Amino acid sequence: MSLLGAIKSLFSPLPDGAIRYKGYTIAALPEEEFGRYRLHAVISKKNNHRSYTLIDRVADKQNCITLTHQKAKSLIDQKGDKIFAH
Repeated sequence: MSLLGAIKSLFSPLPDGAIRYKGYTIAALPEEEFGRYRLHAVISKKNNHRSYTLIDRVADKQNCITLTHQKAKSLIDQKGDKIFAH
């Protein structure tokens, strides 16, 4: 990615439920199931993407998004770019 492309990506709008953290983009994508929301996220950095679905379920969609962000941040802090290894 060029320097200009990197700068543009920093200022481009994010979709609902997405945040930037330490150079990663975390997109929280709650999955509704039986009136509760399962934690689901896509973590990406440059051309790498990894999707995660956790067994945790919460009743409120906004709480699900917040919890998804917290867990994804923790995963990034623990593993860094190793989250993309298969």
